[in-house]
Amino acid sequence: MSLLDILAAIIVALIWGVNVAVVKTCVAEFPPIFLTGFRFLIVAMLLIWWVRPPWEKMRLIGLLSFVFGGLHFGGIFFGLREVDVSIASILILIGVPFSVLFARILLNERFGWRKMCGMAIAFSGLLILVGEPSTTSSPLHLTVFVIAIVAWGLGNTIIKMIGPINSFALNAWMALFASVQLLIVSMFFETGQLTALQNASITAWGALIYIVLLASIAGYGLWYYLVGKYDVTKVVPFTLLVPVVGVLSGVFLMGEEITLAKTTVGIVTLIGVAIIQLRWRWNVKPATFPIGPTS
Repeated sequence: MSLLDILAAIIVALIWGVNVAVVKTCVAEFPPIFLTGFRFLIVAMLLIWWVRPPWEKMRLIGLLSFVFGGLHFGGIFFGLREVDVSIASILILIGVPFSVLFARILLNERFGWRKMCGMAIAFSGLLILVGEPSTTSSPLHLTVFVIAIVAWGLGNTIIKMIGPINSFALNAWMALFASVQLLIVSMFFETGQLTALQNASITAWGALIYIVLLASIAGYGLWYYLVGKYDVTKVVPFTLLVPVVGVLSGVFLMGEEITLAKTTVGIVTLIGVAIIQLRWRWNVKPATFPIGPTS
């Protein structure tokens, strides 16, 4: 990856890490499925006038709107209603191995021992948090949140299947399709949508602006570009930074307690990312050490 693309991937991770706390703030005042659909509707209205419809790829975009927009984002927003920001941020780690798994099954992408080792180290950080108390996270919302993260892994593979495309066009049409699905679901299963719009605080509206402009348009605009340009297994590991930023956001923005386990998982995750992304070189003779598979 070029230096600029690496920087773009890090910026995306920072935006999404903070976004976990921002979404938590927003769903406290809006019905979560309605908020997700309303968010996508705003994104579509801002972008759709400036891009041409990619007609030849509409079927895959429609599928992406269901997997990414409905299952992933709908599940994330629903789950965050009753899941702590720090716990949710750490659960995002699950998306990395599932992204690689779906890429291997559907795209036949391969990766070497170093990437496997780095991902194993990063994922092992999750085990450190086993048994961490979470008094405000309900089993139902945790389950939905995990399903949403798995859907994110599948969504990354669908983006790769779509191939080269204007990232804003993909964002716009995916958002339009997703907004229709989510608002219909909200109409049947949620109440209080109009009341929430009328009574929402300035903080909630500010959080919604962040979600739309930074997390959706800027963050996913860059993400679609990166996943379309590089192998999924090369781009996805950068999201291992999201839990670190998310945990810190939970501590400093939401007042959650920082623990030794959360600190340790951040360090372990960063080590895993370094092993995955950096190319280590040793001055050894090829005759002495046979060359193994590369990542």
